[in-house]
Amino acid sequence: MERRLRKTLFFLAVIGLVLCMTTAYVAAQEFKSGTAYFEPRGGVYGTFDDHVDVIATYGGALGYFIVDNLSLEAEGLGYYIDQQKIDATTVGMAAKKDAATAFGGSMMARWHMAASEQASFFVGAGAGGLWADRKVPYRGMQYSVTEQAELGATVKITDGFNIKLAGRYQHIGTFDKNGLSALGGNLGLNFTF
Repeated sequence: MERRLRKTLFFLAVIGLVLCMTTAYVAAQEFKSGTAYFEPRGGVYGTFDDHVDVIATYGGALGYFIVDNLSLEAEGLGYYIDQQKIDATTVGMAAKKDAATAFGGSMMARWHMAASEQASFFVGAGAGGLWADRKVPYRGMQYSVTEQAELGATVKITDGFNIKLAGRYQHIGTFDKNGLSALGGNLGLNFTF
């Protein structure tokens, strides 16, 4: 557990350093009020729970810039959660693989703090829900509230097409042993119109 946490924190520190360097070397991109976007995305997350190894996400988001550089988005993601179920037996405890699949929907706000023509650096936060085919984690709930915060950057490839990379903290369920916290990142292909 501690080793996994150190690796995850190191990974996020490297992402943060790369994102900072990107915004320092590139003259960032501007997102005007009234611009909309569609963004297919996928991500991988490590967790702080000994019984949940990895979370993989896939899906997308639709967003709209309500003012310059500030967007609201609706995100829909599919989840694969690699977890173990712990059962009491006559000789102690037994663990078995009990992977869960889920759908999550959330509303996010994203502010592009440093933005110009070629790239941007942003922060975002949001909340939503998760509907799973079994309890997540195994001692949690099938239907949970989710909260997330992210830090990332976009890089302009062409007019109307950007690549987005973000580091994200995500929490699923209650803020006790029945909840689940995860750190990781996601990659998106951002199409603006």
